[in-house]
Amino acid sequence: MKDDARRAPFIAGLFGVAGLLLYGLTSAPSVATVFDDSLEFQVVLPTLGIAHPSGYPLYTLVGKLFTLLLPLRDPAGRTNLLSALAAAGAVAVFYLLALRLTHSRLPAVIATTAFAISPAWWSQATLAEVYALHGLFMVTFLYCLLRWEDAITLLRAGGTPAAGVTRGAGRQADAASGPARADRWLAAAGLLAGLGLSHHRMIALLLPAALVLILWTDLGILRQPRRWIRPIVFGLAPLLLYLYLPLRGQAISSLDGSYRASFSGTLDWILARAYGVFLSGNPFNVHRSAGTFVALFLEQFGPLLMLAALWGMATGWRFATRRYVFMLVATLPTVAFGVAYKVEDVEVFFIPAFILTGLWAGLGLVSVFDSYAGALAARARQIGLPSAARPWVLNGLALLLSAAVLFEPVRIAVQGFAAQNRSQAWGVYDSGQDALASIAPDGEVIGLLGETTLLRYFRDVLGRRRDITLVAADAEAARFAAVESGLARGAPVYLTRDLPGASRRYSLNAAGPLIQVNTKPAPAAAAAGQEMGDGIRLLGAKTGIRADHSALDVRVTVTWTASVPVSEALKVSARLLRPGSDAPLVANDQAPVHFAYPTTDWVTGQPVQDVYDLALPAQTPPGNYNVLLILYRAADGKEVGRAELPPITLAGADTGPAADSGAAAGN
Repeated sequence: MKDDARRAPFIAGLFGVAGLLLYGLTSAPSVATVFDDSLEFQVVLPTLGIAHPSGYPLYTLVGKLFTLLLPLRDPAGRTNLLSALAAAGAVAVFYLLALRLTHSRLPAVIATTAFAISPAWWSQATLAEVYALHGLFMVTFLYCLLRWEDAITLLRAGGTPAAGVTRGAGRQADAASGPARADRWLAAAGLLAGLGLSHHRMIALLLPAALVLILWTDLGILRQPRRWIRPIVFGLAPLLLYLYLPLRGQAISSLDGSYRASFSGTLDWILARAYGVFLSGNPFNVHRSAGTFVALFLEQFGPLLMLAALWGMATGWRFATRRYVFMLVATLPTVAFGVAYKVEDVEVFFIPAFILTGLWAGLGLVSVFDSYAGALAARARQIGLPSAARPWVLNGLALLLSAAVLFEPVRIAVQGFAAQNRSQAWGVYDSGQDALASIAPDGEVIGLLGETTLLRYFRDVLGRRRDITLVAADAEAARFAAVESGLARGAPVYLTRDLPGASRRYSLNAAGPLIQVNTKPAPAAAAAGQEMGDGIRLLGAKTGIRADHSALDVRVTVTWTASVPVSEALKVSARLLRPGSDAPLVANDQAPVHFAYPTTDWVTGQPVQDVYDLALPAQTPPGNYNVLLILYRAADGKEVGRAELPPITLAGADTGPAADSGAAAGN
């Protein structure tokens, strides 16, 4: 069960390659989210922008370099692959760290495997996010500290390794060049701490544990400034990367426009003072019980490994008291921070605690395997098992026990593979392209920050539609002000979503997935069209098939008008009927104009353009499909009128359309 130190880099490399394949092949191909930090980073990194507090200057600069050098995918896809690469590197170093902590290959392999496929970690390895790189800095920092501790301890012992033990073999190499060589590991740890602080401040939670280990290992270092000044300098130097913020801030601000390149503004940004409310208050009204946190850890590792982690925490002091205290002092603040931080996606803030839990599980498994091996060896002697066969039997049973311990983590990973696999997550990208194609020249789009950031990716990163203006406004009053400003300048104005009260002040039309805003016209005589009931006429409709990366849908574009004022709210059900049947294959029920323009606010005689998308299920059989529009009362669901459009011909959802119906005018 004892590992040969020469094999450790090779096994770590295998873990790194396997991790890179797993994370790279399941990573998102491009932009894949709207309302989270990933989309922000996919705009900030390629454009050298300013990210939200604490600014993440190291990640921004590394990400920019990565998007320039990697010849694969678009820039957003490259930032996703940066996370995959960092996560794979972290898994490789995790193995080396677990091996140095446990001095036993099999527990280290089990702990590394479980960590690599744990849901929270895997989810952050496939998107542009900061946690994979943070994990890499964290495990490498801890590894360097343990290498330094081993080297110093061996020097005190005269450089004599324990025969046949990994720990001794590693120490002999460390001690060969004396204290100066040993302290290189401490300097490296200082540098990693500084890089970590210039990336994600949670690494600061490990600094008390590092101080305990350093002083417990070699208290005399306090009397030797030349030994501790260098690690401190190495630790402080990366903090100069934060100068990127005020320097770059002379030209641009953050995506939400709130960064100010003053001394106080930069300091507030670096310290993320605005986020202190998640520790001191509870703005999202988040309430979690102890059972919630227990379940969170069980979701990562399963019950057996969690029991092993608890066993490691209960018995680990017997292996090395100093390292046991070091691990405890590292674990407690990371868990406490996750418990105290009142955000909705708290699992990502527990990733450092998950890393440490995996290490505790490795320690616990050492005790289990050692006890198990001793008991089996004694039993083998009792039954007279030949000595040559004993290692084979013992190793075989150890592998069976390992499979039992890993069964639940593997089951969780297999069961969650569909959710973790983002390799076909083109939906957000396709919706952004759809919106972009719906905007008139020199148009102005007003919406929430995440929604406009998606369009900003296409405009600022990919260089498409540089003519459009994007206004991020989360507050309704700010969106109204932007609409008024755009209309006053005569620009085509679009909203990304319903703006309460806008239907009474403006005329609204659907433009693809967007809502076009115009001033209210004066009432006029209604054009001729098919009478649908309650004063609504169908002026025209057309159907077409839209094919994107991952799906097909039928888009129905309808033009309505009101011949008289409408007294009650009506809704529309757009349905794609199965061939030769009245049964719908798919339906889309909405209030007109993406729920934004109730019929009670329509102006008499005003044409209203409306859009309904009917997503085709996978394996849709080929054939002729009729499109049916049903107008009904929102209050009671009673039908007011219906219109059947000409059939649309499909060749099947997996092969694309054979034809579409073109336009159909109402009669």
